[in-house]
Formats: sequence, C-alpha cells, structure tokens
Amino acid sequence: MRYEEKAKITVVRILVPVAVFISSPVLLIAGAPIRHRYLRYIYRDGTPPILEKERGRVSVH
Repeated sequence: MRYEEKAKITVVRILVPVAVFISSPVLLIAGAPIRHRYLRYIYRDGTPPILEKERGRVSVH
C-alpha cells in the first residue's frame, strides 16, 4: 500500500464515527413523527394489547 492510500483509510476511520455522532441527534428528531405514527397504529382501537396476562400472550409488536 502506498502512503496516500493508508492516509485515506485513516481519515475514513476517523470521520465515520464523527459523522455518526453528529448525525444521531438529527436522526432521532427526524424519526419522532414516524415513531409517533407507528405507536398510534399499534395502540389503535380494536387491536389486541401488547401484553395479555390472562392468556399469557405477548404480541409481536
């Protein structure tokens, strides 16, 4: 390997965790409406509860 290739790999190894660390709060904020819609879908009227203790059943949700 040449020196330039090793430097590129090192830069990528450093920048990927930094990019993940910076983008994670943005993705959490952007995903909030999707989570909210999904939870409304799960807990809508007429669906079985996630945990039914009487039957000893746990839903796949």
